Amino acid sequence: MNRQLVNLKSSAVCEQVIQVATSLINATEIPLNQLLHFIATIPREFTDYIGPLRVVVQKWFFQKEECSPGDTLLSKLIDFSATFVSQKRNEGSNVFDDEDVDAWEAEARRWARTLLLVTEEEEHLKRIFRFLEAYGYKLSEQCPSGDFIPIKFFIIVLSFIEELELRQRKLVCRSNTILRGSDTLNGLVLDDLNKMFTESLLLILENMVAFSKLSCSIFWLDVDNKDLPPSIKGKLGGPSQRRLATSITSSVLQGIWSMRCVSSVASWCNPYNSDDSVSSAFSVLWDFYLNVTHHSTIANEIGAELHLAAYEALAYVLAVLSTASSTQFLDFVEAKQTDQAHKFSLDILVTTFLDNINHLLTEGTLTRSRRAVLMTWKWLCMDSLLSISSCYSDNESQMKRLEPLFSDSTLRCIFLDIIESLENTGENSVLSILRCVRSVLRLLHLNEGNTIFSSLGISYEMMMQLAKSSWILHLNCNKRRVAPIAALLSAVLHPAIFCNLEMHQTNEKGPGPLKWFVENLLNEGSKSPRTIRLAALHLSGLWLMYPKTLRFYMEELKLLSLYGSVAFDEDFEAELSENHEARFEVSMLAQSPDREFTEVFINTELYARVSVAVLFHQLWKQIKEHSILETEEALECGKLFLLELLDSAVNSKDLSKELYKKYSSVHRRKVRVWQMICVLSHYVEDDIVGEVTSSIHICLYRNNLPAVRQYLETFAILLYLKFPTLAEEQLIPIFHDKGMRQQALSSYVFIAANVILHSRQSVQIYHLNQLLPPILPFLTSHHHSLRGFTQLLVHSVLSRLWPTLHPETSEDAVFERRCFQELKDYLAENSDCVRLRVSIEGFLDVFDPNASGTPPGIFSARPEVSDFECVPVSVMERVIEFLNDVREDLRQAIANDTVTIKNEDLAVGEHHKSDESVSEMVKTGQEVLDFQKKITPHRGDSEQALNLNTRGHSGVGDEYISRIISEMEEDDQVFDLALEARLHAAETIKQSRQELIVVASLVERIPNLAGLTRTCEASA
Repeated sequence: MNRQLVNLKSSAVCEQVIQVATSLINATEIPLNQLLHFIATIPREFTDYIGPLRVVVQKWFFQKEECSPGDTLLSKLIDFSATFVSQKRNEGSNVFDDEDVDAWEAEARRWARTLLLVTEEEEHLKRIFRFLEAYGYKLSEQCPSGDFIPIKFFIIVLSFIEELELRQRKLVCRSNTILRGSDTLNGLVLDDLNKMFTESLLLILENMVAFSKLSCSIFWLDVDNKDLPPSIKGKLGGPSQRRLATSITSSVLQGIWSMRCVSSVASWCNPYNSDDSVSSAFSVLWDFYLNVTHHSTIANEIGAELHLAAYEALAYVLAVLSTASSTQFLDFVEAKQTDQAHKFSLDILVTTFLDNINHLLTEGTLTRSRRAVLMTWKWLCMDSLLSISSCYSDNESQMKRLEPLFSDSTLRCIFLDIIESLENTGENSVLSILRCVRSVLRLLHLNEGNTIFSSLGISYEMMMQLAKSSWILHLNCNKRRVAPIAALLSAVLHPAIFCNLEMHQTNEKGPGPLKWFVENLLNEGSKSPRTIRLAALHLSGLWLMYPKTLRFYMEELKLLSLYGSVAFDEDFEAELSENHEARFEVSMLAQSPDREFTEVFINTELYARVSVAVLFHQLWKQIKEHSILETEEALECGKLFLLELLDSAVNSKDLSKELYKKYSSVHRRKVRVWQMICVLSHYVEDDIVGEVTSSIHICLYRNNLPAVRQYLETFAILLYLKFPTLAEEQLIPIFHDKGMRQQALSSYVFIAANVILHSRQSVQIYHLNQLLPPILPFLTSHHHSLRGFTQLLVHSVLSRLWPTLHPETSEDAVFERRCFQELKDYLAENSDCVRLRVSIEGFLDVFDPNASGTPPGIFSARPEVSDFECVPVSVMERVIEFLNDVREDLRQAIANDTVTIKNEDLAVGEHHKSDESVSEMVKTGQEVLDFQKKITPHRGDSEQALNLNTRGHSGVGDEYISRIISEMEEDDQVFDLALEARLHAAETIKQSRQELIVVASLVERIPNLAGLTRTCEASA
């Protein structure tokens, strides 16, 4: 899915770029070389056949613009071949080197790809074929002097062949078969196009063969040492260049390309027309092989370099000879045998090759970097020689003449040579040398007559050396590519040697070679998701073939079961779809028992765990059908692995934790181990059931999150369904245990309810009578989750099994039935119970005992499954979530009611308090602080003073006036005090006031901003 999303995004980007280019400029206005470069930048899968951008690109190419016939894009592409071949270099020199040839090859490949995008009619390609025929006839007139024109011609021919082969291979990959005449290329029938091209090549093949014979004479040339260029060009560690003069380099490249082109043409033409010219070409190729392997290297560096170049050409020749279905192959081989009495057809050919090339490697003439290059060609040639037999394995008459192809002694000699070379092999030789290991073991197995558990003549020490050398080779590879990892697995862990138990057993020397290799591979794989994914694929297939070996790998199986990583390999599927070598090497691995199911997880960290689960599930199916010889051994291995996982779940430091965070590493590992234990539930037998149930009760009593508990519950249900007598024996005492944890009781209620619901009909009523009564008291539990969970499950049991409870005639039975009827009706009709059932509708019915212990049932793709370890939402989680929601709603309602009541009380109380406080303030505070108080003399005093005055009593009047003045002075003092108090209060307020108040919030939301505004208002 991730890969498809990336492809869609990349396709959309490329489409936008092409649309912009289409709107700005016509394709014919772009210089051809720039256009070819632009098309080459578009990923090939977007423009090949059903590619999403093929039509878009073609529309751009076919835009109608006014231009002369010779200026159309198609005309330029058709004329390209003639222009390319005859175009002279800027400096006017005819010499060239590897860099020039690489540039020409890249240009020709870009042209071939674009040409087949544009071409619509056979006539267009016929013009190109006529050019090839015309120039091919002239080859006999050419002198192989190192001129660049012949090599450019070979490059054009080879590029066109490779493009057609690539497109044909893509069609095979998409449809698995090509129906003759049914596949088209822009309106051209592909099969007709291939035949038309073959006819043109057959016309010039003889001339090409003659030219190649002359060109190859450079390899046997005797040249004295001259000033030679350095073997390394550019930075240290860069590509190694030939230690030859430039003129000789040109001739050598011409010889290599001539043989390469003849090989490809012969291979292309052979399926369509095996006439004399094709047979003659194959004969020349075999002659070239003999010449190279029997040539005595001239004792100087130039002679060694020329011999190295001959082996480079031979690598391309043997690649064709090993795959071409030539009926004359045996005649060629037998005709070249120098010892006609020799029993083995290919023995002498291989031994001669090894002796010759090893002599060239060890004589010391070549520099170190050039020896590394020769090693690359050596193992490519050997890989081709060893794979010749696979082309004829379907033809029994030919195999009778050939069998055995190699003697055991020759194969062991090759095997030892491989072991000695493994540690020092460069990255370019990794695939070829590992394929040689695989081929040698396959041929030894064939010589043994496909005997099971044969040693193949490979000793314990030889295999240990192979394992360690291969491991060093693997560590020396900088990049973890799919093809080398798959080749390493299929070579070292070969089925022909994997069945030998000695290679796995631990002895006084340590673990066996294959055990040692697997241990290191999986330990290193914990850092490389790609490595562990391929290892899981191959090992699960091998373990299914040879179940006896499982008992040696309990720790490794546990590691694969608990493996998980957040590192996703986005490029894994891309490499498989785009890289032919990666796809081929993965196909050579032992395949998954249920490939269709496991491939769903190929790009996820679940793949290793799913592979192990599928392995044991398929093994159990075979055990049930008694379809494997090692039935008892396989059953014992399943039991052993189950007990190993249960022991880890009970005693392991992290797996036995009760306090851990949700989605933590401990949480993940607990889920993984119990998922695998559920798959292994089928392996529980009478001899281990007591130990298993003891472990499950320990784990059920512990605190665990619902995602983990649901797998414990599933395993327990499957166990009690398989052993029904244990249900009442173990569950009833638990229900009667008043000190049992509420969380554990919830799990046991779920287990008992499902045991009742899913039991066989013969024991279902018995389970109902025995298990339901002890559950009923939990309907009154103060533990909300337990009470709600029990209500849910009891209703489910009663609603399904109520018809089976027939009324009895006795009064007690009628009374009991009435009680249950009332309980059933209450649970069915109560609004709260209905809400609970509706909230988890569908979740309770998901449990299926037939699927819950299978990989598809555990690693399900249901919509409710979360991204967390493929874990579905458990029923308990839904109940807890429902209760929390209800509890929150209740709290909110109570809070709202409390606020309403409090507000009403405050409204009444504050009304009375406000009146009293106002009167008190008038009497106290205002009398002191109010300096505008009106001073009014008492009326009685003034009248009395007036009377006294009128009576003429001056003494008394003076006393009264003095008292009035005294009171006025007191009032003045009070006024001064009040004024001073007001000034002091105002000053205090002024001093406490801030000039600037800053308020801020880190949350940019409306409620927070409103709160800041209110703060500002209060402060102001």
